[in-house]
Amino acid sequence: METKLARISQLSKENPDMVFTSLGHLINKEMLENCHVQMDGTKAVGIDGVTKEEYGRNLEENLEALIESLKKKSYKPKPARLVEIPKDNGKMRPLSIYCYEDKLVQEALRRILEAVFEPMFYDEMMGFRPNRGCHKAIRKLNIMLERKPTNYVLDADIKGFFQHLDHEWIVRFIESRIKDPNIIRLVRRMLKAGIMNNYEFEATEEGSGQGSVCSPIISCIYMHYVLIWWFREVVTPMLKGYAGLVVYADDCAPRRRKLVT
Repeated sequence: METKLARISQLSKENPDMVFTSLGHLINKEMLENCHVQMDGTKAVGIDGVTKEEYGRNLEENLEALIESLKKKSYKPKPARLVEIPKDNGKMRPLSIYCYEDKLVQEALRRILEAVFEPMFYDEMMGFRPNRGCHKAIRKLNIMLERKPTNYVLDADIKGFFQHLDHEWIVRFIESRIKDPNIIRLVRRMLKAGIMNNYEFEATEEGSGQGSVCSPIISCIYMHYVLIWWFREVVTPMLKGYAGLVVYADDCAPRRRKLVT
C-alpha cells in the first residue's frame, strides 16, 4: 500500500496538471488495518465510547463491515463530540472528538490526500507537513530577516480558521486534482457529520473540526489556494525587490520587500 501511495505522489510531482479519477479503491482492508495498527490508542473516545482496544477485539469483522458499507456507499460518520480546551491566551479552543472507526476512515483519506497534494505545496507552507514544523518555520523566518533586505514583517492570524472553512471551496480545491466521486463523497460526509454539544446535535455547515485526522491536510490545501498560490503566482511577479512568506496553519508572516529605485 505504501508503494501505491508513493507512486501516486511521484505521478503528482511529475505531472502538476494530472487529475486522479480512481483512488477510492485504495481504502481497502489492508490500508484500514494498517491505519488501525498505527492509530494512537490513548486518545479520547467519541460518542460511541469505543476504544482502539475494543475495536481491535473483533478487528476482522469490524473492518469487513466497514469495507462493505464503503462499497455500498452507505457509510455515514457519526457526529463528533465537542469539547473545549484552554488556549495559551486564556481563551477556549473547540476540539472535535471522533469515533474510532471514523478516525480510521479519516486516516485513510488523509494518506490519499497527502499523496496527491503534498508534492504541489510550496516551501512557504510549514505546518502539518512531513519533515516540517514550527522550528523550521522559525528558522526560515530568521534566515529571511537576517539575510534578505526586509523593511518590515506583518504577523497575521486568521480568526476562527478551522471553524469557518467553506465546505464547497474545500471540495472545489480537492476536485482540482481528484475527481473520484468516492473520495469526494467521503470528504463531504466527513465535513457534514455534525457535532454533539452538551448532548444536542448541531449541524456543521462550515469548518473542519480540530481533532479530525483530515483537518491538517485540508487546511494546507485550503491555504495553498487562497493564500500561498496567490502570493507566489499573482502578487510576487508584480513586486520590485524582495518579498517572502512563511505560513504555519492559520498563521502567516509576510515580509515587506526592499524598494528598488
